[in-house]
Amino acid sequence: MDDIRNKILTFHTQLESDENHRYKSWEHCYNYFTGNEIDVDIACLHMSFYLASWGMYRGSSFLLWKDYLIHKEAVEHILQNKHLQKINYQASGKAYIEEIFILIDWIKSWYRNNIKSINGVARKINVTDTLATKIILGTLGCVPAYDRYFIDGLRAKGLSYSGLKPNNFLAVVKFYLENKQSFDYVNAKILENSGVNYPPMKLVDMYFWELGFEADKKSSSQANSAGAKKRRG
Repeated sequence: MDDIRNKILTFHTQLESDENHRYKSWEHCYNYFTGNEIDVDIACLHMSFYLASWGMYRGSSFLLWKDYLIHKEAVEHILQNKHLQKINYQASGKAYIEEIFILIDWIKSWYRNNIKSINGVARKINVTDTLATKIILGTLGCVPAYDRYFIDGLRAKGLSYSGLKPNNFLAVVKFYLENKQSFDYVNAKILENSGVNYPPMKLVDMYFWELGFEADKKSSSQANSAGAKKRRG
């Protein structure tokens, strides 16, 4: 089994071993947003719980102090871009890249411009690339979530990263296309096992996230080992 198949299936095994695993929140959210009849309030609930499951409601997050309806206008705007769920990365050219980045900028601007206080205290909020891309990954599935492990995974594989930019994303798309056969194999396997059709960029997200996670685990293990040797010395 090649590296891509191994890493993604390793990641997905966690979901197969626990029918209520927190990672399934992405499946529930994405499946709802791909439906034909969508209730915006329910969509907000799905997106909120998915974001919470994936670390976006931690104590330092401004979202922790807001209810699920804070997302209502953002969800309505995302639903106007449902065509991005059906991107053909081989045929669409660069046009879809521009649309995705316009949407990323819109999401970041909307939260910044519409959330003026946290728990009654006036405050400027920071809307990260991680949050914006996780929102899009959970709803439209057309871009990976650029969090710490994903970015570490890119670097571990030798893909340069200097911030979330169209050219960097194009390099990720190129990697997907060069390895499409392996990604297609994994998608078919997951579909067979779970009945969920994972879009290409979710598979890419899983692959690089797993690379980054394993690199961090290895680094921590080496640091602990070095510390133990130093204490023994």
